[in-house]
Amino acid sequence: MTAWLLAPLAYEFMQRALLTSVLVGVICAVMGSYLIVKRWALLGDAISHAVLPGVVIAYILGIPYFAGAVVTGLATALGIGYVERNTRIKSDAAMGIMFIGAFAMGLALISRVPGHIDVHHILFGNVLGVRDGDLWLAAATGGLVLAVVALLYKELLMWSFDPTAAQVSGLPVRALHYLMMLLLSVTIVASMQAVGIVLVVAMLVTPASTAFLMTRRFNAMMGLAVVLGVAASVTGLYLSYYANVASGAAMVLVSTAMFMLAMLFSPQEGLVWQALQRRRRAGRIQQEDALKALHELEERGTRADAGALAASLGIERGRAQALLRRLRAAGLVALAPDGSAALTGAGLRKARGLVRTHRLWERFLTDAGGRPWDLVHDEAHGLEHYTPPEVAEELATRLGHPRHDPHGAPIPSVEGILDAPADRPLVEAETGAEVRVSRVDDENPRVLRTLARLGIGPGTVLTPLPGGNGRVVLRVGGEELEIDAETARHIRVEVRPGPAQGISGA
Repeated sequence: MTAWLLAPLAYEFMQRALLTSVLVGVICAVMGSYLIVKRWALLGDAISHAVLPGVVIAYILGIPYFAGAVVTGLATALGIGYVERNTRIKSDAAMGIMFIGAFAMGLALISRVPGHIDVHHILFGNVLGVRDGDLWLAAATGGLVLAVVALLYKELLMWSFDPTAAQVSGLPVRALHYLMMLLLSVTIVASMQAVGIVLVVAMLVTPASTAFLMTRRFNAMMGLAVVLGVAASVTGLYLSYYANVASGAAMVLVSTAMFMLAMLFSPQEGLVWQALQRRRRAGRIQQEDALKALHELEERGTRADAGALAASLGIERGRAQALLRRLRAAGLVALAPDGSAALTGAGLRKARGLVRTHRLWERFLTDAGGRPWDLVHDEAHGLEHYTPPEVAEELATRLGHPRHDPHGAPIPSVEGILDAPADRPLVEAETGAEVRVSRVDDENPRVLRTLARLGIGPGTVLTPLPGGNGRVVLRVGGEELEIDAETARHIRVEVRPGPAQGISGA
């Protein structure tokens, strides 16, 4: 392995290429970090293409190509800003117009210049052909860029993330803007020999983008981008040597491969990681829903088994059985030999904690949020799975520790104690007996809308009367109302009415 790494370094051109690759990896990563947070990736592409006419003009005038490239790159950047400020053209269109125009000008000049200009090396680079002068130029320009960034790090950081705050703080934001343009032009010129003006934008953007997926702090992002940029440059150089492929393309391909790996497997932003997180979250939510369903079955005195759980959750029996096994493994459910399931003490506390959170959210959404009582069940169901206990207690405090949700269902205490009323479905109430509505099923919006229209809710005193044809007749406050039997099955009543709670949500 050591011989494999050291063998290419026996050649002076490989030594120069290695040093140049490291320099390109460092300065492109540093500048690229600013481009990513400023969303200037297209600007880097524009300036990289715009240096071509400067290189040709410098060749015609017999001056260093560095001077011509920097001037035309900076002129193009200024032209983009001018077009954006003085026309209705947006920045992306202005960049496209200016950099394509500059690139076309470079190609036109090349076609008219006598002699030979190696367009291929200008466009795609050749780090293996770096001369001592090119290396010293890259080192000097790279050192200049890094020195300026280090000196003005805080100012550039504030300007990058919040230009308005930077201006209010007294920073010369326009000067910083043009300074960044200049530094970007210098970086592109310094990298041109290694990867060319076409591929340099990849070395500017890709390592920084990869680091952006893996970190959340700018200084860590910049440091990681430098490591990734250097690793891609050096690995690409060795790949170019051993595989006999274009050096600039090899560097970019390695950097792109790193980005793809980060996009897939980054601990925070990776697609695979996110898919695993979604799967775990869905499994957790399904288990919590199963606990609530088992709690509801036990409250109704109904046998709780895989079939009843499947019916409650709307899933297949096999999935319900798998859920019960996972809950048993977690110590939340006990399974009897006959297949029936019962919540353990831990399972009961967790289930009632979920019920408490759900009903507190329903209360909050109706009382503080002004939401209709027929819409809050689904919203509360989504919130309950992401609400930590301390937030639930803040809700309870803000609401004055309510005892019932908007539909009249009792809210368990923080200790898990549930005072369930001795009520029954309205359809089982004795005809002619005065009863009080204790609670209403919160999962059927149609029923809730019907009851709200009729003015029936928790605390309403009513008397069932003889009916027929699937209709239930009620006397409410001296008025006779009719509801369908399906609606009546969602109403629970107490035979002996207590103090009225008031009609919540109705």
